[in-house]
Amino acid sequence: MAIRLKYWGWGYENESLTATEKSQLLSALAEGYGIRPGPELPVPGLAEIDLADSRLRLPAPIDHFSTAEPYERVLHSFGQSQPDSIRIFARDFSHAPDAVAYPRHEADLITLFDWASEAQVALIPYGGGSSVVGGVTPDINGGFRGTVTVNTSRMNGVLEVDPLSRAARIQGGARGPELEAGLKPHGLTLRHFPQSFEHSTLGGWIATRSGGHFATLYTHIDDLVENVTMVTPGGRIVSRRLPGSGAGPSPDRLMLGSEGSLGIITEAWVRLQARVRFKATAGFRYPDFLQAARSVRAISQTGLYPSNVRIVDGVELGINGAGDGSFALLVISFESSDHPVDVWMARAAECARDGGGIPDVEGGSDPDAHLKGSVGAWRNAFIRMPYNREFLTPLGIISDTFETAITWDRFEPLYHEVGQTTRAAIRSVTGAEGAVSCRFSHVYPDGPAPYFAFHCAADPASMQEQWWEIKQAVSDAVMAAGGTITHHHAIGRDHRPWYDQQRPGLFGEVLAKAKGQLDPKGILNPGVLVDTP
Repeated sequence: MAIRLKYWGWGYENESLTATEKSQLLSALAEGYGIRPGPELPVPGLAEIDLADSRLRLPAPIDHFSTAEPYERVLHSFGQSQPDSIRIFARDFSHAPDAVAYPRHEADLITLFDWASEAQVALIPYGGGSSVVGGVTPDINGGFRGTVTVNTSRMNGVLEVDPLSRAARIQGGARGPELEAGLKPHGLTLRHFPQSFEHSTLGGWIATRSGGHFATLYTHIDDLVENVTMVTPGGRIVSRRLPGSGAGPSPDRLMLGSEGSLGIITEAWVRLQARVRFKATAGFRYPDFLQAARSVRAISQTGLYPSNVRIVDGVELGINGAGDGSFALLVISFESSDHPVDVWMARAAECARDGGGIPDVEGGSDPDAHLKGSVGAWRNAFIRMPYNREFLTPLGIISDTFETAITWDRFEPLYHEVGQTTRAAIRSVTGAEGAVSCRFSHVYPDGPAPYFAFHCAADPASMQEQWWEIKQAVSDAVMAAGGTITHHHAIGRDHRPWYDQQRPGLFGEVLAKAKGQLDPKGILNPGVLVDTP
């Protein structure tokens, strides 16, 4: 029997934190911050879940590629957000989709759109289900007669490779490993590795403006898109495949970030790179996070464009077993398919030392530096972080993240104000202290993308409400400090109130009219980005 994806957490059913990893995480939270677990809630067994009968009777042409099997409906009830996790362990599956469709090609999508528009059925586009902001959670209002989640995983091929232009035409349902496996025989790579790489899709990356492996230069999937094909209830949109164009407002920019609310991205031409041959990584310790940030600013403005230039504060290092809390860590990496990177690394390291950084591991250009010291320990912890929540939530511990971007001149006030607000909100809501950390996920010459995490013990009976109070406070603080409500996590349902504040009012009206034109009955991901007509 094939190993299935978990419906209660990240990855497959045979994957989780090890006993050692669990013990280390709980010890770090308890000893450093007084955050202790409560009684553990068991994982809800499939037979224990009160799943309402499907409200829909699918016509034969759609029933042929759809299922109402209980496991499928439960699996597609949630994404990977903190509120999703809380509701899973509270056994709240009252909103589960009535069915899950697996279209095989665009003709299936068109058939589905036509039927759903007439039958008043909401459709939830679903790539890998990795949304951490409620983007695939079918919480639907508005008088719909039912809900169908549309899983694109059967449209997952690498259809065409253009080695001369270094580009490929790939279907939107291709997950990261499938996509890379199709490119590897050609000696090429998309080189876009979000943390969700294994369980997210190209179409999902484009629809949510995913942030990937590179901390500078090619940070978003936006930078790697040549053209997009999107099927909507109102018709099919195909942009012209070009390296660049100045011909009016870009249709690609309308589809990038559309989050399944305007249509479903079925394929795209994407820009590729030759596979990496040369790498170098170094780490530097600083006594203070802001001191490290100033070194990052210096490096970001040199024009070196390292593939990785991130800082991690002492709190995050300590919680994840990569430090003792006494220092912040700056990680610098360069990579190339064409030439050695030693000269670039030497200059970046000079900037780091000029700013007061002390090497994390002595050894200069050690090719295995990324596996050693605090750099290596944090790298390993970063890869394993998606498994933390499914372990902590049933113990009554909130473990969530939020991210933003801000210009350098406003960064330090935002850092202080958002951190203080988060700590105060945790005290106010829970009556106890929590742990609040910050790192940089991406960096631009004009500003960083700070990525915050917070942990706190919660009341299991009101965990959802406590999370929401903290979320509201920190989101308000981010907006008041001039940041964006999201740099790469997307809007979903969780960020919608602040997205309405951030976007210009007139643009919101234009977007709503575009929704009305492309999706006249408002069936696609209702409530995400704009209100349903």
